[in-house]
Amino acid sequence: MSRPSLKDQRSEQILDAYLTCVARFGLEGATQERIAAEAGVKRPLLRHYLGNKEQMISALTTYVDESFAASTEALAVAFAEISTPVELVELIFSKGAASDPRLMLAWQALTASVSDHPEMRNPLLESLARFLGVIADALQRVAPGVDGGRIRVVAQGIAAPYMGLDAMSPLCPPVEWRTELKQAATLLAASLEVDQ
Repeated sequence: MSRPSLKDQRSEQILDAYLTCVARFGLEGATQERIAAEAGVKRPLLRHYLGNKEQMISALTTYVDESFAASTEALAVAFAEISTPVELVELIFSKGAASDPRLMLAWQALTASVSDHPEMRNPLLESLARFLGVIADALQRVAPGVDGGRIRVVAQGIAAPYMGLDAMSPLCPPVEWRTELKQAATLLAASLEVDQ
């Protein structure tokens, strides 16, 4: 098995630093100085490894999309083990299933910049659609008698508080908010079990 090239390793390191900066400061606030400092490299290396500003934004969008896709795929695999809609909520809100909040914060920052970078719209929208689709597919599998439209509504209702947890992470919200968001998602999921 071949070792990853130094270019690939360094690009990954810089993209991870870029992700951190965008999560903290937004796309416009993620300056090359901040990215270089976070990555522990000199600023000219950013251009060497990722290109100009537009190429960097494109690389970050791809990085966020691929990271979100990997997280979504991991959830899809884990959802294969559930047998009720409430178990799905238990799984995604469990401490072990917690995602990297930087990913959702960066996804939201990129989303907020779509008007300036319309090329990001489709990849970001598709990543969210995949995530919602994985939840809906799992719910449909464990609640086969429920109408597909209702399944999608409940999937949206479960996804929103789950994603909201990461969005609120910079605020360090009270612990009970996590509990309350999980309870809201559980009520929605349980409604599918009643309708069967």
